[in-house]
Amino acid sequence: MLKNISYRVLQVAHAIFLGIALYKLWKLDWLSLFVLAQAAVVVIIPYVLEKRFNIFTPYLLRIGIVVFMFGTLILGEIADFYNTFQWWDLMLHGAASVGLTVIGFMLLVIFFRERDLSISPAFTSFLALSFTLSLAVLWEIYEFFIDMFFHPTATMQPSNGDTMWDLIISVVGAGIVVVGGYRYVRWKEKGIVAAVIEEGKVNNEDVV
Repeated sequence: MLKNISYRVLQVAHAIFLGIALYKLWKLDWLSLFVLAQAAVVVIIPYVLEKRFNIFTPYLLRIGIVVFMFGTLILGEIADFYNTFQWWDLMLHGAASVGLTVIGFMLLVIFFRERDLSISPAFTSFLALSFTLSLAVLWEIYEFFIDMFFHPTATMQPSNGDTMWDLIISVVGAGIVVVGGYRYVRWKEKGIVAAVIEEGKVNNEDVV
């Protein structure tokens, strides 16, 4: 069921991206076209990984990636939700940290299993948290340079406070997932986080 939903969501997203892209091309809005190109590329990465490299991405994560890219790049940047709703940026950073931490846990579980190593719940949780926070910092740097390129005036530069809140909410989101991931690794407890990690582990038997 999730497989069919993920493909439908991807098809709808690409149709929306194409429609907006044609309109923005007519308006010669190059920033919006750049944003749309990013979104179109990111949402198909899980399908390319599976087809070309036999790396499976859980379908719930695929749906989440599409929804996130639509929220951050289409609604956030093009529809200007970032300026309309002050909480929009924080919400998306929290959602991103949740997804990235789940991916981190999944990759670590696969890595330890393929090398027949014992999994330390605490150490695995620490690595997953570090993975997410490292990417959060890289994303802030990326946003800074994008603003520098497309908006050279200081008015579009994010403040130190804004950056800190983004990082704080990333820690909170990652921490929530770390609890679920730890309980899965330590006691094999079930839940959404455990289900996604387990699906990734089972469907990547020959990876790594």
